[in-house]
Amino acid sequence: MKAILPLVAFALGAAVVPLCAQDAPAQAPQEQATDGWSEGFGRATNYRTALANAIEDAVGKAKGIAVARGAGVRSRLSVVANYTDQVPNGWFDGEADSEREWVQQQIAGFVQKYEVKKKEKASDGQWEVTVRAQIAMHDGADPVLVIDLQDGELSKWQLERFEEGQGTAFARDSGNYQAPRLAENLRRSGVVKIVAKSSGVSVGSGAAVREREKAGQQLVASHRIVVTWQPMQLRSEQERPNRARPTSGPRPEYLVGGAVRVDVKVVDLVQNIDVLEMPLTIPIDVPPGTTVDRRDAFVVALADKATATVAELAFFALRPPVVVRKWPSDDGKDWLVEARIGKRIASGYDAFVVGNNGSLASPDWQRLGTAVLVGGTDTSCTFKLQGVEDPSRIEPKVTEVRPTRK
Repeated sequence: MKAILPLVAFALGAAVVPLCAQDAPAQAPQEQATDGWSEGFGRATNYRTALANAIEDAVGKAKGIAVARGAGVRSRLSVVANYTDQVPNGWFDGEADSEREWVQQQIAGFVQKYEVKKKEKASDGQWEVTVRAQIAMHDGADPVLVIDLQDGELSKWQLERFEEGQGTAFARDSGNYQAPRLAENLRRSGVVKIVAKSSGVSVGSGAAVREREKAGQQLVASHRIVVTWQPMQLRSEQERPNRARPTSGPRPEYLVGGAVRVDVKVVDLVQNIDVLEMPLTIPIDVPPGTTVDRRDAFVVALADKATATVAELAFFALRPPVVVRKWPSDDGKDWLVEARIGKRIASGYDAFVVGNNGSLASPDWQRLGTAVLVGGTDTSCTFKLQGVEDPSRIEPKVTEVRPTRK
Protein backbone atom coordinates (compact mmCIF):
# COMPACT_ATOMS: atom_id res chain seq x y z
CA MET A 1 0.00 0.00 0.00
CA LYS A 2 1.42 3.36 -0.99
CA ALA A 3 1.07 6.53 1.04
CA ILE A 4 1.70 9.99 -0.34
CA LEU A 5 4.51 11.80 1.41
CA PRO A 6 3.16 14.57 3.63
CA LEU A 7 4.36 17.47 1.47
CA VAL A 8 1.80 20.16 2.13
CA ALA A 9 1.25 23.72 0.93
CA PHE A 10 4.81 24.88 0.47
CA ALA A 11 5.28 28.60 0.07
CA LEU A 12 8.74 29.06 -1.44
CA GLY A 13 8.73 32.79 -1.82
CA ALA A 14 12.37 33.72 -1.71
CA ALA A 15 13.84 31.16 -4.08
CA VAL A 16 11.57 31.67 -7.05
CA VAL A 17 10.78 35.39 -7.13
CA PRO A 18 12.97 38.19 -8.54
CA LEU A 19 15.79 39.43 -6.31
CA CYS A 20 13.95 42.70 -5.99
CA ALA A 21 10.53 43.46 -7.44
CA GLN A 22 11.82 46.73 -8.93
CA ASP A 23 15.22 45.42 -9.94
CA ALA A 24 14.49 42.80 -12.61
CA PRO A 25 17.57 42.16 -14.75
CA ALA A 26 17.59 43.70 -18.17
CA GLN A 27 18.50 41.72 -21.26
CA ALA A 28 22.00 42.46 -22.54
CA PRO A 29 22.53 42.63 -26.30
CA GLN A 30 25.69 40.48 -26.27
CA GLU A 31 25.65 36.82 -27.25
CA GLN A 32 27.19 34.02 -25.26
CA ALA A 33 30.79 33.26 -26.10
CA THR A 34 31.72 29.81 -27.31
CA ASP A 35 34.54 29.37 -24.76
CA GLY A 36 32.23 29.10 -21.74
CA TRP A 37 32.24 32.81 -21.01
CA SER A 38 28.99 34.72 -21.01
CA GLU A 39 28.27 38.43 -20.63
CA GLY A 40 25.44 39.73 -18.48
CA PHE A 41 23.88 43.08 -17.70
CA GLY A 42 22.07 44.20 -14.56
CA ARG A 43 20.34 47.39 -13.52
CA ALA A 44 19.11 48.20 -10.01
CA THR A 45 18.84 50.84 -7.33
CA ASN A 46 22.08 49.66 -5.69
CA TYR A 47 25.34 48.15 -6.86
CA ARG A 48 24.93 44.81 -5.08
CA THR A 49 21.58 44.00 -6.67
CA ALA A 50 22.74 45.21 -10.08
CA LEU A 51 25.77 42.90 -9.77
CA ALA A 52 23.56 39.94 -8.81
CA ASN A 53 21.20 40.69 -11.70
CA ALA A 54 24.11 40.85 -14.14
CA ILE A 55 25.41 37.47 -12.97
CA GLU A 56 21.89 36.00 -13.29
CA ASP A 57 21.67 37.37 -16.82
CA ALA A 58 25.00 35.72 -17.73
CA VAL A 59 23.90 32.39 -16.25
CA GLY A 60 20.57 32.61 -18.10
CA LYS A 61 22.33 33.05 -21.44
CA ALA A 62 24.56 30.05 -20.78
CA LYS A 63 22.09 27.63 -19.16
CA GLY A 64 18.66 29.07 -19.80
CA ILE A 65 16.38 31.28 -17.73
CA ALA A 66 14.82 28.29 -15.94
CA VAL A 67 18.19 27.46 -14.37
CA ALA A 68 19.10 31.10 -13.71
CA ARG A 69 15.87 31.67 -11.81
CA GLY A 70 15.78 28.26 -10.14
CA ALA A 71 16.13 27.84 -6.41
CA GLY A 72 19.85 27.01 -6.47
CA VAL A 73 21.06 30.05 -8.42
CA ARG A 74 18.47 32.44 -7.02
CA SER A 75 19.25 31.59 -3.39
CA ARG A 76 22.99 32.23 -3.91
CA LEU A 77 22.40 35.49 -5.80
CA SER A 78 20.00 36.62 -3.08
CA VAL A 79 22.88 36.27 -0.63
CA VAL A 80 25.06 38.42 -2.89
CA ALA A 81 22.32 41.04 -3.25
CA ASN A 82 21.10 41.24 0.34
CA TYR A 83 23.30 39.55 2.95
CA THR A 84 24.58 42.01 5.57
CA ASP A 85 25.93 40.09 8.59
CA GLN A 86 29.72 40.31 8.92
CA VAL A 87 30.03 42.31 5.69
CA PRO A 88 32.67 45.03 6.25
CA ASN A 89 31.83 48.68 5.70
CA GLY A 90 32.81 49.92 2.29
CA TRP A 91 32.17 46.65 0.54
CA PHE A 92 30.08 46.40 -2.59
CA ASP A 93 31.56 49.23 -4.52
CA GLY A 94 33.29 46.79 -6.87
CA GLU A 95 36.77 47.83 -5.73
CA ALA A 96 37.85 45.64 -2.81
CA ASP A 97 39.60 42.37 -3.68
CA SER A 98 38.11 40.71 -0.60
CA GLU A 99 34.62 41.70 -1.73
CA ARG A 100 35.10 40.06 -5.13
CA GLU A 101 36.51 36.92 -3.46
CA TRP A 102 33.51 36.73 -1.11
CA VAL A 103 31.09 37.03 -4.02
CA GLN A 104 33.00 34.36 -5.93
CA GLN A 105 32.74 32.03 -2.94
CA GLN A 106 28.94 32.41 -2.88
CA ILE A 107 28.49 31.69 -6.59
CA ALA A 108 31.22 29.07 -7.03
CA GLY A 109 28.71 26.29 -7.70
CA PHE A 110 27.58 27.78 -10.99
CA VAL A 111 30.11 30.51 -11.92
CA GLN A 112 33.77 29.53 -12.06
CA LYS A 113 34.97 33.12 -12.23
CA TYR A 114 33.63 36.55 -13.13
CA GLU A 115 34.89 40.00 -14.04
CA VAL A 116 33.11 43.33 -13.67
CA LYS A 117 33.60 44.95 -17.08
CA LYS A 118 31.61 48.10 -16.45
CA LYS A 119 29.79 49.75 -13.54
CA GLU A 120 28.28 53.19 -13.43
CA LYS A 121 25.33 55.19 -12.20
CA ALA A 122 22.83 56.23 -14.84
CA SER A 123 21.29 59.69 -14.97
CA ASP A 124 18.23 58.40 -13.09
CA GLY A 125 20.37 57.19 -10.17
CA GLN A 126 20.19 53.49 -11.07
CA TRP A 127 23.33 51.36 -11.04
CA GLU A 128 24.21 49.58 -14.29
CA VAL A 129 26.68 46.70 -14.17
CA THR A 130 28.08 44.52 -16.94
CA VAL A 131 29.92 41.32 -16.05
CA ARG A 132 31.81 38.68 -17.98
CA ALA A 133 31.39 35.30 -16.31
CA GLN A 134 32.70 31.81 -16.95
CA ILE A 135 29.69 29.61 -16.31
CA ALA A 136 30.17 26.11 -14.90
CA MET A 137 28.99 23.95 -17.78
CA HIS A 138 30.71 20.63 -17.07
CA ASP A 139 27.89 18.61 -15.49
CA GLY A 140 24.62 20.41 -16.17
CA ALA A 141 23.53 19.82 -12.58
CA ASP A 142 21.48 22.22 -10.49
CA PRO A 143 23.55 24.59 -8.36
CA VAL A 144 23.69 23.62 -4.72
CA LEU A 145 21.48 24.90 -1.94
CA VAL A 146 23.53 26.05 1.05
CA ILE A 147 21.68 25.65 4.34
CA ASP A 148 22.21 26.04 8.06
CA LEU A 149 20.85 22.88 9.67
CA GLN A 150 19.71 22.91 13.29
CA ASP A 151 18.72 19.31 13.96
CA GLY A 152 17.92 18.35 17.54
CA GLU A 153 18.51 14.72 16.48
CA LEU A 154 16.19 11.81 17.09
CA SER A 155 17.72 9.84 19.96
CA LYS A 156 15.08 8.63 22.43
CA TRP A 157 12.21 6.15 22.47
CA GLN A 158 9.43 5.40 24.95
CA LEU A 159 7.23 2.29 25.23
CA GLU A 160 3.86 2.43 26.95
CA ARG A 161 2.57 -0.99 28.03
CA PHE A 162 -1.17 -1.60 28.39
CA GLU A 163 -3.36 -4.45 29.52
CA GLU A 164 -5.55 -5.52 26.60
CA GLY A 165 -8.74 -3.45 26.68
CA GLN A 166 -7.47 -1.03 29.36
CA GLY A 167 -6.98 2.70 28.86
CA THR A 168 -4.18 3.30 31.35
CA ALA A 169 -0.60 2.10 30.95
CA PHE A 170 0.60 -0.25 33.67
CA ALA A 171 4.29 0.32 32.83
CA ARG A 172 6.58 2.51 30.75
CA ASP A 173 10.01 1.73 29.35
CA SER A 174 12.45 4.10 27.68
CA GLY A 175 15.82 4.03 26.00
CA ASN A 176 18.20 5.69 23.59
CA TYR A 177 18.83 5.08 19.92
CA GLN A 178 21.01 7.22 17.67
CA ALA A 179 18.92 7.66 14.54
CA PRO A 180 20.50 8.39 11.15
CA ARG A 181 21.53 12.01 10.88
CA LEU A 182 19.23 14.20 8.85
CA ALA A 183 22.28 15.91 7.35
CA GLU A 184 23.29 12.72 5.56
CA ASN A 185 19.86 12.32 3.96
CA LEU A 186 20.01 15.89 2.66
CA ARG A 187 23.55 15.53 1.35
CA ARG A 188 22.54 12.46 -0.65
CA SER A 189 20.35 14.68 -2.81
CA GLY A 190 23.55 15.91 -4.43
CA VAL A 191 22.44 19.56 -4.36
CA VAL A 192 22.53 20.44 -0.65
CA LYS A 193 25.54 21.71 1.29
CA ILE A 194 25.45 22.35 5.04
CA VAL A 195 27.54 25.14 6.51
CA ALA A 196 29.97 24.16 9.24
CA LYS A 197 29.55 25.44 12.79
CA SER A 198 32.65 27.62 12.76
CA SER A 199 33.63 31.26 12.59
CA GLY A 200 35.00 30.99 9.08
CA VAL A 201 38.52 31.81 7.88
CA SER A 202 41.15 32.40 10.58
CA VAL A 203 43.83 34.96 9.77
CA GLY A 204 46.89 35.82 11.87
CA SER A 205 47.50 39.33 13.14
CA GLY A 206 50.71 39.56 11.15
CA ALA A 207 49.08 38.81 7.82
CA ALA A 208 48.86 41.31 5.00
CA VAL A 209 45.92 43.73 5.00
CA ARG A 210 44.28 41.92 2.09
CA GLU A 211 44.50 38.62 3.97
CA ARG A 212 43.19 40.11 7.23
CA GLU A 213 40.12 41.33 5.37
CA LYS A 214 39.18 37.67 4.82
CA ALA A 215 38.82 36.95 8.55
CA GLY A 216 35.56 35.15 9.29
CA GLN A 217 34.59 34.76 5.65
CA GLN A 218 32.80 31.57 4.69
CA LEU A 219 30.06 30.32 2.43
CA VAL A 220 26.82 31.87 3.69
CA ALA A 221 23.64 29.85 4.12
CA SER A 222 20.62 31.16 2.25
CA HIS A 223 18.15 29.04 4.28
CA ARG A 224 17.92 27.53 7.74
CA ILE A 225 16.20 24.24 8.56
CA VAL A 226 15.20 23.79 12.20
CA VAL A 227 14.03 20.34 13.29
CA THR A 228 12.75 19.61 16.82
CA TRP A 229 12.10 15.96 17.63
CA GLN A 230 9.99 14.41 20.36
CA PRO A 231 10.87 10.89 21.63
CA MET A 232 9.59 8.01 19.51
CA GLN A 233 6.42 6.58 21.05
CA LEU A 234 5.67 2.84 20.93
CA ARG A 235 2.64 1.08 22.39
CA SER A 236 2.18 -2.55 23.41
CA GLU A 237 -0.73 -4.58 24.74
CA GLN A 238 -0.46 -7.56 27.05
CA GLU A 239 -2.95 -10.31 26.44
CA ARG A 240 -5.67 -10.34 29.09
CA PRO A 241 -5.82 -13.34 31.47
CA ASN A 242 -7.66 -16.36 30.10
CA ARG A 243 -9.90 -17.59 32.93
CA ALA A 244 -10.72 -20.79 31.03
CA ARG A 245 -7.01 -21.63 30.63
CA PRO A 246 -5.13 -19.95 33.49
CA THR A 247 -1.34 -19.97 33.39
CA SER A 248 1.34 -18.89 35.81
CA GLY A 249 3.78 -17.89 33.01
CA PRO A 250 4.14 -14.47 31.39
CA ARG A 251 1.28 -13.53 29.17
CA PRO A 252 1.99 -12.71 25.50
CA GLU A 253 2.62 -9.02 24.77
CA TYR A 254 2.39 -7.47 21.32
CA LEU A 255 3.41 -4.17 19.74
CA VAL A 256 0.33 -2.39 18.40
CA GLY A 257 1.60 0.96 17.16
CA GLY A 258 4.36 3.52 16.92
CA ALA A 259 4.80 7.17 15.93
CA VAL A 260 7.06 10.17 16.39
CA ARG A 261 6.19 13.86 16.44
CA VAL A 262 8.49 16.46 14.94
CA ASP A 263 8.33 20.20 14.25
CA VAL A 264 9.93 21.36 10.99
CA LYS A 265 10.72 24.95 10.10
CA VAL A 266 12.40 26.30 6.95
CA VAL A 267 13.49 29.94 6.97
CA ASP A 268 14.75 32.13 4.12
CA LEU A 269 17.65 33.86 5.87
CA VAL A 270 18.15 36.51 3.20
CA GLN A 271 14.61 37.87 3.24
CA ASN A 272 13.77 36.69 6.79
CA ILE A 273 10.72 34.74 5.59
CA ASP A 274 9.29 31.51 6.99
CA VAL A 275 9.08 29.18 3.99
CA LEU A 276 7.57 26.31 5.98
CA GLU A 277 6.52 25.80 9.59
CA MET A 278 4.54 22.73 10.55
CA PRO A 279 4.18 19.96 13.12
CA LEU A 280 4.22 16.46 11.77
CA THR A 281 3.35 13.06 13.23
CA ILE A 282 5.01 10.14 11.45
CA PRO A 283 3.47 6.71 12.18
CA ILE A 284 4.73 3.23 11.50
CA ASP A 285 2.52 0.24 10.80
CA VAL A 286 2.96 -2.76 13.09
CA PRO A 287 1.77 -6.10 11.66
CA PRO A 288 -0.68 -7.96 13.95
CA GLY A 289 1.01 -10.52 16.14
CA THR A 290 4.34 -8.66 16.40
CA THR A 291 5.74 -9.58 19.79
CA VAL A 292 7.24 -6.92 22.05
CA ASP A 293 10.68 -8.52 21.87
CA ARG A 294 10.96 -7.03 18.36
CA ARG A 295 10.83 -3.54 19.83
CA ASP A 296 14.37 -2.59 18.81
CA ALA A 297 13.75 -3.47 15.18
CA PHE A 298 10.71 -1.18 15.09
CA VAL A 299 12.63 1.63 16.79
CA VAL A 300 15.15 1.41 13.94
CA ALA A 301 12.41 1.27 11.28
CA LEU A 302 10.53 4.24 12.74
CA ALA A 303 13.70 6.32 13.04
CA ASP A 304 14.68 5.57 9.43
CA LYS A 305 11.22 6.47 8.14
CA ALA A 306 11.00 9.66 10.21
CA THR A 307 14.43 10.94 9.17
CA ALA A 308 13.73 10.28 5.48
CA THR A 309 10.28 11.91 5.65
CA VAL A 310 11.62 15.08 7.28
CA ALA A 311 14.49 15.27 4.77
CA GLU A 312 12.02 15.00 1.88
CA LEU A 313 9.68 17.55 3.42
CA ALA A 314 12.44 20.11 3.93
CA PHE A 315 14.07 19.48 0.55
CA PHE A 316 10.88 19.82 -1.46
CA ALA A 317 9.98 22.96 0.50
CA LEU A 318 13.20 24.48 -0.84
CA ARG A 319 12.81 23.01 -4.31
CA PRO A 320 9.17 22.11 -5.11
CA PRO A 321 8.90 19.52 -7.93
CA VAL A 322 6.75 21.77 -10.11
CA VAL A 323 5.79 21.11 -13.72
CA VAL A 324 7.68 23.39 -16.10
CA ARG A 325 5.93 22.34 -19.34
CA LYS A 326 3.47 19.83 -20.78
CA TRP A 327 2.80 18.45 -24.28
CA PRO A 328 0.89 15.61 -25.99
CA SER A 329 2.68 12.42 -27.02
CA ASP A 330 3.45 11.82 -30.69
CA ASP A 331 0.38 9.62 -31.14
CA GLY A 332 -1.82 12.04 -29.19
CA LYS A 333 -2.94 9.35 -26.73
CA ASP A 334 -1.01 10.55 -23.69
CA TRP A 335 0.16 13.72 -22.03
CA LEU A 336 3.77 14.24 -20.99
CA VAL A 337 5.16 16.75 -18.50
CA GLU A 338 8.62 17.93 -17.53
CA ALA A 339 9.01 18.53 -13.79
CA ARG A 340 11.77 20.22 -11.82
CA ILE A 341 13.13 17.16 -10.05
CA GLY A 342 16.52 15.67 -10.87
CA LYS A 343 16.83 12.08 -12.04
CA ARG A 344 19.17 11.28 -9.16
CA ILE A 345 16.35 12.10 -6.75
CA ALA A 346 13.42 10.75 -8.80
CA SER A 347 15.07 7.38 -9.35
CA GLY A 348 14.86 6.67 -5.63
CA TYR A 349 11.05 6.42 -5.74
CA ASP A 350 8.77 3.83 -7.29
CA ALA A 351 5.72 5.97 -8.09
CA PHE A 352 4.56 9.56 -8.40
CA VAL A 353 1.33 11.50 -8.08
CA VAL A 354 0.43 14.74 -9.81
CA GLY A 355 -1.73 17.48 -8.37
CA ASN A 356 -2.09 21.08 -7.26
CA ASN A 357 -1.44 22.71 -3.94
CA GLY A 358 -4.43 24.20 -2.16
CA SER A 359 -5.55 27.80 -2.31
CA LEU A 360 -7.03 30.30 0.13
CA ALA A 361 -10.44 28.77 -0.52
CA SER A 362 -9.28 25.19 -0.01
CA PRO A 363 -5.83 24.51 1.45
CA ASP A 364 -5.94 20.77 0.81
CA TRP A 365 -3.80 19.04 -1.81
CA GLN A 366 -5.79 18.36 -5.00
CA ARG A 367 -4.71 15.04 -6.48
CA LEU A 368 -5.25 14.89 -10.23
CA GLY A 369 -3.73 11.53 -11.15
CA THR A 370 -0.48 9.58 -11.25
CA ALA A 371 2.71 9.90 -13.26
CA VAL A 372 5.24 7.43 -14.65
CA LEU A 373 8.91 8.37 -14.91
CA VAL A 374 10.03 8.27 -18.55
CA GLY A 375 13.53 9.73 -18.30
CA GLY A 376 15.43 12.75 -17.16
CA THR A 377 18.60 14.71 -16.48
CA ASP A 378 20.30 16.12 -13.40
CA THR A 379 17.89 19.06 -13.36
CA SER A 380 14.51 17.74 -14.55
CA CYS A 381 12.56 14.60 -15.45
CA THR A 382 9.89 13.69 -17.98
CA PHE A 383 6.73 11.90 -16.81
CA LYS A 384 3.76 10.32 -18.59
CA LEU A 385 0.45 11.20 -16.96
CA GLN A 386 -2.05 8.51 -16.06
CA GLY A 387 -5.61 8.78 -14.78
CA VAL A 388 -5.82 12.54 -15.29
CA GLU A 389 -9.44 13.20 -16.32
CA ASP A 390 -8.91 16.88 -17.15
CA PRO A 391 -5.40 17.60 -18.52
CA SER A 392 -6.20 21.32 -18.65
CA ARG A 393 -5.81 21.40 -14.86
CA ILE A 394 -2.13 20.49 -15.25
CA GLU A 395 -0.53 23.94 -15.25
CA PRO A 396 3.17 24.77 -15.60
CA LYS A 397 4.62 26.50 -12.51
CA VAL A 398 1.54 25.43 -10.49
CA THR A 399 1.13 21.65 -10.68
CA GLU A 400 3.60 19.43 -8.79
CA VAL A 401 4.80 15.88 -9.43
CA ARG A 402 5.31 14.39 -5.97
CA PRO A 403 7.06 11.11 -5.16
CA THR A 404 5.18 8.41 -3.32
CA ARG A 405 6.48 5.43 -1.42
CA LYS A 406 5.36 1.97 -0.48
